[in-house]
Amino acid sequence: MNLMSKNRIIHILLFAVVLLGMSAQDMTAQQAKWLGIGALTNFYMPNGTEREHALVARQQYGLRWPSLYEHQDMQAAKAFWIGTTNFTDGSNTSFPFKVIHVGPRVSGLGSFFPVEHKLIGRFPKVDVFVDDDETFNVADEVDEVDPELPADRMIYTRINTSIGITMERKIMAFSNEYHDNYHVREYTFTNTGKGDASDAVTLPNKTLTDVMFFWQERYSVLFQTRYVIGNATGWGINNMVDRFGDGLGPDYGAVEGLRGHFSWHGKMPQFTQYDNIGAPIWTASTSSGLVQPADTIGRLGAHQFVGNALVHAYMAPDNPVDDPAQPFTMTEVGSDDGLNSSNDPFNNAKMEREYNDFILRGRTDRHAYLVEPSGEAGFRSTTGDPSRGTSGGFSAAKGVGPYTLEPGESVRIVIIEGASGLSRNAAIRIGEAYKRSGGNNSLSIPYSDGASVNASMTKNDWVFTSRDSLIQTLNRAKANFDSGFNIPKAPLPPSTFIVNSGGDGVYMEWEYPSEGASKLAGFEIYRAQFARDSVYTKIADLPASAREFADTDANPIGGPIRGIDHYYYIQAVGNASDNDGTGMTPMGALKSNRYLTQTYDPARLKRPPGEAMEQITIVPNPFVRSASTDVSYSGFEIQFFEVPGRAKIDIYTELGELVQTINHSDGSGDTSWNLNTKWRQRVVSGVYIAIIENLDTGERATRKFVVIM
Repeated sequence: MNLMSKNRIIHILLFAVVLLGMSAQDMTAQQAKWLGIGALTNFYMPNGTEREHALVARQQYGLRWPSLYEHQDMQAAKAFWIGTTNFTDGSNTSFPFKVIHVGPRVSGLGSFFPVEHKLIGRFPKVDVFVDDDETFNVADEVDEVDPELPADRMIYTRINTSIGITMERKIMAFSNEYHDNYHVREYTFTNTGKGDASDAVTLPNKTLTDVMFFWQERYSVLFQTRYVIGNATGWGINNMVDRFGDGLGPDYGAVEGLRGHFSWHGKMPQFTQYDNIGAPIWTASTSSGLVQPADTIGRLGAHQFVGNALVHAYMAPDNPVDDPAQPFTMTEVGSDDGLNSSNDPFNNAKMEREYNDFILRGRTDRHAYLVEPSGEAGFRSTTGDPSRGTSGGFSAAKGVGPYTLEPGESVRIVIIEGASGLSRNAAIRIGEAYKRSGGNNSLSIPYSDGASVNASMTKNDWVFTSRDSLIQTLNRAKANFDSGFNIPKAPLPPSTFIVNSGGDGVYMEWEYPSEGASKLAGFEIYRAQFARDSVYTKIADLPASAREFADTDANPIGGPIRGIDHYYYIQAVGNASDNDGTGMTPMGALKSNRYLTQTYDPARLKRPPGEAMEQITIVPNPFVRSASTDVSYSGFEIQFFEVPGRAKIDIYTELGELVQTINHSDGSGDTSWNLNTKWRQRVVSGVYIAIIENLDTGERATRKFVVIM
C-alpha cells in the first residue's frame, strides 16, 4: 500500500471517529435549513452547497419560484470546490494541485466539516393554523431571534476544511415584497489552519497559494413540465445558459458591477408537437401527476428565468475593495463531464485537470451563443440544440481568485441568486391563446396586466420578458447590497393567524407583536377558492386595532361557498412614510409578506346548524376507549351533530355534578368534547347527561351517553 492510500484511509477513519463522537447538537448542525419567507424558496445544506440528490433522490429539487404553486423546482445540482497549489497536508504529503469538493455528486465527506448551521430570524416564526392544525409550505424553524438582523431571515453556516480554510456562509432572505425573490450568499474564507471537525488548529503556519473558489449551478427549468416536454429536461439537457458582465456580449440591462449567469428552458429537439420555449402545457397524459388534467389549456409552465451574479469579491486579503476582474473564470461546463463525477481529493492527476481545465479556465465564449450564433434572434426562434451533443447539458460555472492567504487572512465574496418571470395570469392567458392558434409562433398575442399598457407580442417574445424581470430582480439585489442591506423594512407580520371553519362562515383571529404597532396602518385579508394556487381576492380592509374577522355572507363580495375549499392570507399594511425607496423599492405603503401567513390547507364550511332539537345526536355512544372507533371521529372526542348554530352544552354526571360547559358559536351544526372536565382532568367511566340550549330560541334538549374508559 502506498503512502497516498494510507493517508486516505487514516483520514477516513479519523473522520468516522469524529462522527461517532458527535453530540446531539453537532448532529443537528448536519440538517438542511429552508429559507421560505417569500416568493423564492430553497433549502441549504450544512456542508456548503446543495449537491445532486442532497435531500431527495431526484434532480430538480429546491429553488422554487413562485413557491405558492406546486412543483416549481429549478435546481438540479450545485457544486462548490476550493483549489490551491503546492499544498502539504498534516501527514507531510505534498500535492502540486489540491482540490476539495462538495457536489455536484460527491458529498464532501472528509474534506468539509460542518461546525455550525442555524437559522436566525429578525422576528420569530409565524404560527398559522387551519382548523387547529399547523399549515405551512416549508418549515420556518428559527433557531435564534435577532431584532437587529439586516435581513428577515439568515442561515449562518461555519465549515472547516481539510486544507485549513474555514468558510463562514451567510444566506439572507428578505420579506419586502419587492425583494423576496432572491437570496444573498455572503462568504468569508479565512486561513485558520483548522483542518477537521474538532475545530482545533491542525495546519498551523501554512500559507495557501493560488487559492480559487469555484461554483457550479446546474439549473433545470422546470420540474412541473418535466414529463410534458421530456424526462431529460429534468436534468437540464435543454438548459440554455447566458451571461452578463463578462465583457463578451450584451448585459441585458444589468447594472454595472453585476457579473453572472442566467438560464432558461431551451429547445428540446426530441419534442416536436409544438415549440416548447416556455413549455406550454397541452396535455397531462405523461406528466406523472405533476400536471392536473384541467391544467391543459396551454398555460406556459416554464417561463421562469433563474440566475446568479457576483456583486463583490476582495482584491486581496489586505484590500477589501471589489475587484471588477472577478470572477476570473466565467464559463459553462458539461454537467455530465467526467470531471464532475468521482471527485477525489487524493487523485493528483484528476485534481490537476480540475484546477486547470475547470477552475482556472477563464472567460470562455458563452454557451447560449455557441448554441445560437445569431444571438437574440436565435433565442426567440430557436433551432440549435442546447445539449450540444452531451448527455446532460451544461452548467454555469464561476471561479474567483487566485488569492494568496497567509495564516489568519480572509477574503469576502458575495453572490446573489434569484428567479422571476411572468405572472400566473399572464402565463395562462398567453399560453391559452398560443394553444388555440395551434402553435402559431408568429401570432401576436395581446395581454394586459390591468395597467394602462396593453402589449401584443408573440409567445416567445412574452417568455423573454421574464429575462427582463430577472435582471430587474438582480439589479434590486445589487442596490440592496450597495445600501448595506438597508432597504425599507416591511411591517412585521402577525405573530399568529388562526383560521377556523364554521357552519355559516370561516372565522379568523390573529395576534400582532407590540413592537411593530408604531409601523402598522391596518390589515388586508385575501381569499382564494377551489385551490391555493388560484386567484386571490381581497375580502377585507381592516383597521390596525382589528384582531378578528368573519368571512360570511355578510361580506359585500360574498362569503364562502359550501362544498369547496378556501385559502387565506393576511397582510399587515405599513405607513407610506416608512418607505424611503432605498434599494429600488417602489414608493408607497409596504405590506408584510403574504407567504408568512399563507394557508396551505383548506378551510371548508361545516354542516349547517340543526333545524330541530330532536335531531341532535351524540357519537360514538357508548364511547369506549379501547374500541376501534370510526375513523371519522377522533379517538378521544365525543361529537355532537345537528346542534343549533349558537348553543351552550352543559355536561353532568348521572348524580347531577357539572363537569364541563361547551360554548358553541361558530354557526355550524357540529361541535365536540375532548372528555376533559373543567378542571382539565380526564373523565372517568360512567353515564353522562348533556343539556343543550339553543341560545337564540331558549329551547333545550337532553341527551344521555356512556363513557367507558
